[in-house]
Amino acid sequence: MKKNKKELKVEQKRLVKWLRVIIVLCIAIIVIEVGYIGLSYYNRVNSVIYTDTLNSFKETDDGYLVVGNSDFKNSEFNSYQKDYNKAKFAKYNSDFDVEFESAYTKGYSSYFSDVIEYKDGFIAVGGAQYDEQQVEDNATDGLIVLYDKNGKQVDTKSVQIAGDTTFNKVLLVDDGFIVVGQSILQNMVIGNDPDGGALIIKYDFDLKEVWRANYGGSKSAIFNDAIIDGEYLYLVGKDATRYGMIAKYTLDGEQVFVKTYEYTDTVGFSSIVKVGDEFFVAGSKTINIDAKDEDKVTEGLILKYDSDGNVLDEVTFSRNNAARFNKIVSDGDDLIVVGHTYKKDEEKSTDTYNYLDYRGIIVKYNTDLEKLGNNKENGSGVDYFSDVIVTDDGYLVGGASSSEELGSNNKDYHTYFLQYNKNLERQWYK
Repeated sequence: MKKNKKELKVEQKRLVKWLRVIIVLCIAIIVIEVGYIGLSYYNRVNSVIYTDTLNSFKETDDGYLVVGNSDFKNSEFNSYQKDYNKAKFAKYNSDFDVEFESAYTKGYSSYFSDVIEYKDGFIAVGGAQYDEQQVEDNATDGLIVLYDKNGKQVDTKSVQIAGDTTFNKVLLVDDGFIVVGQSILQNMVIGNDPDGGALIIKYDFDLKEVWRANYGGSKSAIFNDAIIDGEYLYLVGKDATRYGMIAKYTLDGEQVFVKTYEYTDTVGFSSIVKVGDEFFVAGSKTINIDAKDEDKVTEGLILKYDSDGNVLDEVTFSRNNAARFNKIVSDGDDLIVVGHTYKKDEEKSTDTYNYLDYRGIIVKYNTDLEKLGNNKENGSGVDYFSDVIVTDDGYLVGGASSSEELGSNNKDYHTYFLQYNKNLERQWYK
């Protein structure tokens, strides 16, 4: 039956009405989707863990030099590095305000381990990944960056020897500088590189190599720290898995001795300081070497050596869980060590990953290795002590923390400083 004009108009109005409803619903759905996408993006960006670490810091006449790595998410000086943390070099004034902050953005991940001041500026050393294969193999090139007094990059040098190279320490000498670290074969690579292992290289200030020395197997040996004493270098690290190592070289790269210690953790010896005629080395000792790797327990370790590399004494530290010492310095005849205790967090750990709960520690000994005091941070997040400087009224500790008690949010990792008095009582943190 054919509809009349009036019926057609009514039907048209009904269709228009429904079309309007459908259009409004579509717009609403689009708005909701856009809002959801925007909210998801906001949540995703704001849920990324912020990382800003301190590996080493040095005192200057007017402040502090700090190196580590960062994603610069909250930086006022550098752009956010979403996918990879980058090497960071920063200068703080005496009030711990950042004067400048430089990011090494070339390549993929990178980091700085140490920094020194020299006549023209600053020298920072560490490691960097420049291609996807290095990222996949977790390997780096050794990295050296020269900065001017304002924190601007002047020159850079990347060094590769055996496949995976890193620099851990830089020392200033009259006509250049010396870097120490490691160059080993990459994971899953079979063989041996005669130039690999624990590494020492001297450069002039134009980044030209003067001499090079290496020791140990190209799968494990490493130098973590070094000091200059007269005409000699004293270096510490490890020779093989859980074999700590102390070595003595001339300033021309000639080996005097290398001696090992059984047994440390897989890092080996981390730090060395001289007091009087004796050398004190810090690290960690494995006390149940026959246990499975996941069940091994370590304690903080200090060894006393003479100048010929003979062990004179040792002491270990433990406080209800595993521990290690990362840095040792001297305060007159006293020794100050910082490090951490750690234990497995059963709730956060999985079948394939052990989540370790770190707590920063500071301990004082005399040169007879008698303990004079200790303190431990007990924040709700992770607290990690990397370095310590002796001040007029105590000890300034640098590290990284995610604890609310030290200004974070139990998620993000921030560079921070803590001041302790001579009795190891914390005075403040920043």
